[in-house]
Amino acid sequence: MEHARIESQGRTRFALKRYYSLSSLLCTILTAVVLGWSYQHLALGELKSLAESRNVVLTHAFANALWPNFSVLLADSAGATADALRARAQDTHLQDLVAQHMKGTDVVKVKVYALNGMTVFSTDTRQTGEDRSGNPGFLAARAGKVESVLNHRDTMDTFEGTVTDIDVISSYLPIHDESRQVVGVIEIYGDVTTFVAHLEQTRLIVISIVFGLLALLYGLLYLLVARAQGIIDRQSSELEKSLKGVELANQELDRRVQERTQALNETNRNLNKEIDIRRAAEKQLKLAAEVFDNAMEGIMITDANKRILAVNGAFTRVTGYSADEIVGQTPSILNSGRQDKAFYAALWTALQLETHWQGELWNRRKNGEIFPEWLSITAVFDEQNAVSHYVAVFSDLTQRKAAERRIDHLAFYDPLTDLPNRRLLLDRLQRALIASARTGRGGALLFIDLDNFKSLNDIVGRDQADLVLQQVAQRLAGCVRASDTVSRPGSDEFVVMLEDLSEDGQEAARQAESVGEKLLATLSQVYPLAGYAHHSTVSIGIALFADHQEVVDELVQRAESAMHHAKRAGRDTLRFFNPTMQAVATARAALEASLHEAVQKEQFVLHFQAQVDSSGRVIGAEALLRWQHPERGLVSPTEFIPLLEESRLILPLGQWVLETACDRLAAWAARPELSGLTLAVNVSARQFHDDAFVDYVLAALARSGARPQRLKLELTESLLVKDVQEVITKMTIIKAKGVHFSLDDFGTGYSSLSYLQRLPFDQLKIDQSFIRNILTDPNDAAIARMVVVLAESLGLAVIAEGVETEAQKDFLAGQGCHVYQGYLFSRPLPAEGFEEFAQRAFIPNPSA
Repeated sequence: MEHARIESQGRTRFALKRYYSLSSLLCTILTAVVLGWSYQHLALGELKSLAESRNVVLTHAFANALWPNFSVLLADSAGATADALRARAQDTHLQDLVAQHMKGTDVVKVKVYALNGMTVFSTDTRQTGEDRSGNPGFLAARAGKVESVLNHRDTMDTFEGTVTDIDVISSYLPIHDESRQVVGVIEIYGDVTTFVAHLEQTRLIVISIVFGLLALLYGLLYLLVARAQGIIDRQSSELEKSLKGVELANQELDRRVQERTQALNETNRNLNKEIDIRRAAEKQLKLAAEVFDNAMEGIMITDANKRILAVNGAFTRVTGYSADEIVGQTPSILNSGRQDKAFYAALWTALQLETHWQGELWNRRKNGEIFPEWLSITAVFDEQNAVSHYVAVFSDLTQRKAAERRIDHLAFYDPLTDLPNRRLLLDRLQRALIASARTGRGGALLFIDLDNFKSLNDIVGRDQADLVLQQVAQRLAGCVRASDTVSRPGSDEFVVMLEDLSEDGQEAARQAESVGEKLLATLSQVYPLAGYAHHSTVSIGIALFADHQEVVDELVQRAESAMHHAKRAGRDTLRFFNPTMQAVATARAALEASLHEAVQKEQFVLHFQAQVDSSGRVIGAEALLRWQHPERGLVSPTEFIPLLEESRLILPLGQWVLETACDRLAAWAARPELSGLTLAVNVSARQFHDDAFVDYVLAALARSGARPQRLKLELTESLLVKDVQEVITKMTIIKAKGVHFSLDDFGTGYSSLSYLQRLPFDQLKIDQSFIRNILTDPNDAAIARMVVVLAESLGLAVIAEGVETEAQKDFLAGQGCHVYQGYLFSRPLPAEGFEEFAQRAFIPNPSA
């Protein structure tokens, strides 16, 4: 509404007098304040400059008159302490001279500083000896400049005594010698109170004069503004009358404009609706075209006569036909010949009845390749409900079919060797049993396990070990007939199934044994690896079959049981299954179950076997694990220790052994006759390589309070083959706490001199297998002698285990071994029995 805006402007009067009054008043006050401040600033600066000039003159006069006194004072101050300077300040003679020279001036205080910032003189003697080396004024004067500061002090000690409410200018000035070198700094305080007061009074007068002049100017201007305001008010009144007439005309104009605007708005809304509808249709068409062109599935559109009208990019990528090549053709150009006429007749019949069909079929690409696809065809109808088009959408199933074949293959074949896996083996074995029952021909399962394969894995790594497995698979396949099955059901296990053996059981066994011997010879040949020639052997278990009543899983278990029997027989051999083996396997499984129960019910105890020196004195013991079975009594360690080593039970049980041994050491420490004993604890390879091993060793020692120097950890050579650096790191951490290490069963495993030189062992332990025949077997005697010599050369202690006769002890003593363990001295005893035995053999040792 233009006339309304004009009316509003006409009625809004600009309050010129009010705005002028406020703004002028503020400007007047601000101007007066600024001029006053500027005057004071300039005046103070001039005052400061004059004071500096006067102080320079005073300094020259002061230096000329009193320099002999102060030169001596500055020279004597070098190296003087603050107390010495204050003591010297009590001499009033110099004070009087300074006061006499400054008399009649406005100087109220004088200080003299050495170049190190020490106050060597002050008219206020209490300040003598102060360190002012960090003062900015002192630093400027020492550099040859003059520095002044104006300050107001509430109180100040001067020549005349204590003065209150004083303004002073303190000037720091350099003191020069004859060669113009700065030799000291003088600080002169000048009283400018009178000048500052006069300056303040002058400033107020200036501000008052400026304010009065501005007020007069304000009054004159106010009269001019008031007259202008009157003229504006008269003009505004006349304009308001004119606007009232315009308002009536504008109201009629507004009514007519509103009517026409409503009509135009209605027309515009209808037009926008039509535009929106067209845009939506265009957008849908564009989206449909985008979907058509970029769909992952191939799309083909035909007319009612099956002539191809359009195809998308995916169609071209899958079939190889471009749009120019395919448009105008019929879909029969893709026919592969894999579906007959009856198939297509059923397809079109379904389309006519249900207007939709989908299914899998095979088509042919432009290059002649046949491929599978999933096809969906939909009929499109026109306004007369007649078919106008067909839309076919298809997906290429080539990759999916290949993936399904790969998945099916992986479900039945080992991915590393491409041999049948356990699942396919059992299926073929079931078929072989049925065929054997039908034909009467025999068969055999050969269960093959690579000896010491885990050690190979640790030494050369998984990749090289996998190459060995692949070579084994190839050699096995080359040793049997094409009708036989070679499979890999486990990591280092292979199973060969022989079919169509003799009807006679003995002859079938001979045939199976012949194949087994061939496999032993073939698989024991060298395996060439990268920079390494690997020698390996295998253990083979054989189970014969000739009856379809056999259970395939049990048959495999029999062959595996026979294989374990072959391993216990020394490896690199084969054994046939017999019922006794099954009984052993069943007993082993029962024993393993009982072990789990024994751990839960805490049926394990520690026995202790004494370790003695050549005098017969007990110097320590080895903690040995025993199983106190509620029904069988003490179970032989040879029966359950191997099972513990194979299972993860060794971890919690090993931790319990360590904690119990530390508790026992802590208890012995409180008894003088036992406090010097060491206690050896066996640590398995699995236990040592556990990530938490170091933590729970240190935690067991800390919790029990046992002395680490009395604990000895016995490690076997088998753990040295895996990550020697890890072994060194863990041993070093534990040894740093005082714990000792002994290498158990030395000479029976993988030890090398390079390992021994790097590993922080304290002791070598000669294995009892060398002690047993040490008097009759020259090789065992030579090995024992070599261990003693090696230990001495490396600075290690040596102990022999399994000593059972005095003759063995005497022989070892003659070779330089003087610490023993064995039945000659004591069998492993419960804690109470061992402690009683150790006390009987106790010989006081002051150094223990």
